[in-house]
Amino acid sequence: MEEYDLRDVAYEKINRGYASQWDLMADLFAWLDLRLYFFYKHHQWLGPKNDMRNMMGLVVSREEFEHNLAKAAQLGLAAHLDGEEIAQLESSGTAIQARLARTQADFPLLRLIQRCGLDEFEQSCVVLAYAGVLDQKYEKLFAYLQDDITRKAPSPALAVQLFLPLGHTMEEYLSRFARRDPFTSLFDRERLSAGQLVLCPAVLEFLSTGTVAPLPGLRLLDGASEQPSGPLVIGQQVARRLEALFQEPGQRVICLTGGPGAGKRFQVEHLMARTGQRCVFLSLDCDCPEERVQEGVLVARLTGACLCCGHMEGRDGDGKLLPPEERLLQSILDLEPAHEKVFFLSQLPIRARLRRLTVELELPDTTENERIALFRAFLGSTLLKDGLTVEELASKFRFSPRQVELACRQAVGLARLDSQTAISSREMHQCCYHQVVHKLGDLATPVRPAFGWDDVVMPQAQKRLLQHACSHIKFRHKVYSDWGFDRKVTYGRGLSILFAGAPGTGKTMCAQVIANELNMEMYKINISQIVSKYIGETEKNLQAVFSEAKKSNCILFFDECDAIFGKRSEVKDAHDRNANVEVAYLLQQIEEHDGVCIMATNLIGNIDAAFMRRITYVVHFPFPDPAMREEIYRRTIPQKAPMSDDVDWAFLAEKFELSGGHIKNIVLSAAFLAALEGQPIGMSQLLRAAVGELKKNEIVVVREDLREYADLLDE
Repeated sequence: MEEYDLRDVAYEKINRGYASQWDLMADLFAWLDLRLYFFYKHHQWLGPKNDMRNMMGLVVSREEFEHNLAKAAQLGLAAHLDGEEIAQLESSGTAIQARLARTQADFPLLRLIQRCGLDEFEQSCVVLAYAGVLDQKYEKLFAYLQDDITRKAPSPALAVQLFLPLGHTMEEYLSRFARRDPFTSLFDRERLSAGQLVLCPAVLEFLSTGTVAPLPGLRLLDGASEQPSGPLVIGQQVARRLEALFQEPGQRVICLTGGPGAGKRFQVEHLMARTGQRCVFLSLDCDCPEERVQEGVLVARLTGACLCCGHMEGRDGDGKLLPPEERLLQSILDLEPAHEKVFFLSQLPIRARLRRLTVELELPDTTENERIALFRAFLGSTLLKDGLTVEELASKFRFSPRQVELACRQAVGLARLDSQTAISSREMHQCCYHQVVHKLGDLATPVRPAFGWDDVVMPQAQKRLLQHACSHIKFRHKVYSDWGFDRKVTYGRGLSILFAGAPGTGKTMCAQVIANELNMEMYKINISQIVSKYIGETEKNLQAVFSEAKKSNCILFFDECDAIFGKRSEVKDAHDRNANVEVAYLLQQIEEHDGVCIMATNLIGNIDAAFMRRITYVVHFPFPDPAMREEIYRRTIPQKAPMSDDVDWAFLAEKFELSGGHIKNIVLSAAFLAALEGQPIGMSQLLRAAVGELKKNEIVVVREDLREYADLLDE
């Protein structure tokens, strides 16, 4: 140590400012070298065996170690310096300050000191820790002075011994390292708890580059040079209010609330772009949100950025969303972000009482006109085909701005990959449904539509009624918005259809036809999972169904709906009262639902009269006559299926009075018989299948009824 070549402060440059941070660090390291040398000189091992001094850094007796601590550590270096040594340190410090006063450049180290509000002692600790990173020689010095070859980083105790001001105790300054403040946030927390002063990676990167690279769950946006991902199509009023709040002086918490994808972060991004400010966007959806908060606050402080925290909500045991915890919010504010304004983004209103003035702005659900504007903006010059319009999309999909953006980007991207200038209706709907997140599958069964209008065999009057029902969705925007019916009809704008008819008459098939025509997903409600014997459970399940249906933008299909839509009865006991409450609640949900509900019943007489008043369309499915049955037979056979010329469709249709569902079973059974026998589908297979289908319903067919075809049963 005595042979150590001390560097000197560049006194000859005292009239010039520092040209670079490395120029500054050279003087700081010279000042540090001098202080380390004096520390070594005055804190020699003064025990009975002075020759042990030569073994420092390798081994030392416990007696000498304790003696040294007792004599020197409690007072610090300054208490042992003579006048000449004090003058040397003061001279070097004065020279550095003189050059800093003439420095025009803004170095990362200076910004760190200013933004973290570090005093002289804290600045010295940062320089001490940074020295070991820039020059490996300091690792050896630290190990030597701490008498441990493995301790290559300085300890808080060493820092206090080096920089303790006169008149203060070591315990007083050591306690600083136990606090959670801007100073201690500069160091790696785990290493600090282990007694080592090691700057955290973000600080090291900032000191080297002047910025901080993205971290998990953290994004730094520089509004002066970066632009948001898209235009601010809607929410102009919220944007103006937000900017006014941001420009007002003083510390303030600005809370933006709204559903997922409502544009909360998007609003802040645009605010930063308009004001040219930086902002750290922090996601707290992680296992250790407190640690991420510390990282985010540190990066915000280093870069002089605002702090914007999102995904702060909690969840209960059932997965239900809960408002952000007051403890978490207050911990963010306790770390004292450098900027006056802090943004909290939450799906739910923030009810916490915070020790900082708080203003809450709500981003409501998008209106239909806003969704139209969003679809137009994000589709750009890409066209829609198959008669699809943005008005129809906006009416069907109650999307957030983010959902509209993602759906349009995906659709436009697919069109470009296929070298198409327009997007088909089916592709656009598929891209929209990719953005839908719901839990309807827990209460219902998805149904993949497999039928179109060509598969429908029913009277023209009923068929036209079904087509009119589809137009209710396709042209809803034109009627309600463009023609002004939204001012006359304030509720009940959804589409509700009741299918009434005997089993097998095509009710489920027609529901699929409507879903296909509208390019909408369909879910069949499982009645057994909805209806509960426990009071209040049925209503709870119904609420969940309609709530998820709103998110899914799908068709709800209630089969055998008379089980839950039955007539209300005279109240004789608690069971009757509860049943009537369930029916009344369901009627209310049907009326308030803006989507599509299709209900099917075999017993229309059992449906409550009040329920019938709330139905938009009632379609009766008659039992098919012979002509309709023949048509059903013909349309059920696929074009690829091999057919024999001996099939008498008219005889089958007239002889067997069956519904469309039964006919489907007959045709399918005949196909398997033909496949088994290695023959095309013929009269023999169809007759045997028909007789088998009638036997299932306990109907006996005698040979005389089959006339000339009776012998075919023996084949």
